[in-house]
Amino acid sequence: PTSLPAPCLPVFVTFPCPSKVKCTSPAHSQPLTTMAASSTVKSEWTRLVAITVESGKDLKNVDWIGQSDPYFKIAEFNGKVIGGNDGGDKAKSAVVENDLSPEWMETHIFLVDKQVDRFKIRVKDEGVAGGKEIGTATIMLDTEHQEAKEYPLDTQGTVTIKYKVTDLGDVMP
Repeated sequence: PTSLPAPCLPVFVTFPCPSKVKCTSPAHSQPLTTMAASSTVKSEWTRLVAITVESGKDLKNVDWIGQSDPYFKIAEFNGKVIGGNDGGDKAKSAVVENDLSPEWMETHIFLVDKQVDRFKIRVKDEGVAGGKEIGTATIMLDTEHQEAKEYPLDTQGTVTIKYKVTDLGDVMP
């Protein structure tokens, strides 16, 4: 792996990286790109949010035959966001086939502005046009939250999520 020049932050991005420094990590399925720390980044994007969706439990079955093939989408932040793998401000997981208690263990990282204090997770069933919704939950961001927590979906079941909010003022000069 290529070492990262300081001061840079490793971030999953889908936009052109201003530092042009790229590396790959065998621990990640996608390229890891860095964004150089600059006064523009520091002033506009004030926090880094790392969201790990560990699993779902007792999800509603919306499939006609067998069980749902669930995946999740992280979206609908209440402010400016970049860094998702599904259109810049969203992230989409892998599909777990035929499982109402899927294990994802996926982490998605976003740069957000200081107003962002919540996001929505939507769990959907693959195979139906556009993905049939299994359930949703709105997650309020708490800067102290570190441990995994179960969040109830609006229909049935739960998702286990942990996240970390880092103030970029703490890591950037």
